[in-house]
Amino acid sequence: MLLALAMQLLGSHRRNWALAMASEFEIAARDGQAFRFAFGCLLGACRSLPDHAEGRFTLASYALVFGLFLPMATALSMAAASGFPFVEARDGIHGLVLGSGSHRVLLDAGSLALGPALTLVMLLLATCHLPAAWWVLERDWHRVATALRLAAAIMATLAIVTACAALDAAVLLVPFLALVAEAVTIAGLARFEDAAPAEETTAIF
Repeated sequence: MLLALAMQLLGSHRRNWALAMASEFEIAARDGQAFRFAFGCLLGACRSLPDHAEGRFTLASYALVFGLFLPMATALSMAAASGFPFVEARDGIHGLVLGSGSHRVLLDAGSLALGPALTLVMLLLATCHLPAAWWVLERDWHRVATALRLAAAIMATLAIVTACAALDAAVLLVPFLALVAEAVTIAGLARFEDAAPAEETTAIF
């Protein structure tokens, strides 16, 4: 598995190196050094990523997934579990995400029934980021765009329900800006792939 990942990371333009790895792996396996050899190949492939366009694109994709998409999914899920956006935390967003400090329910008796609906919508928003992250790695921009459009629709629904509950919709500014950042970054990645030579943009996975 490690060797297969290393071979994929090398890309199509280093296919000869990948084939040499596969041949040498059989010798290493007979000597009982299969894991050590495969791990070394994986490290070598990772170190070579910044040296070519396909590798830089792969690094940018993983940075986007692990630096924005997955943290957003986690933060939104934890905030939803704490009652965001109908619960106010003394420690602000930090308190909602981590569940620290005191919390106060902002819904009155007439709108309290909207609490579960708001939580469900928040969880749907968080869930949208998971398939989108996978599709980013697969470079399936059509599906990524579909997931982001769904997230935007959920965000609009969340804002409407929040306003109907007489809550301050300004609390949704942070997730809204994060969604905009995701859309802008995805558009940049897609343009980067279109501008790269065709032989260097073969999908990694």
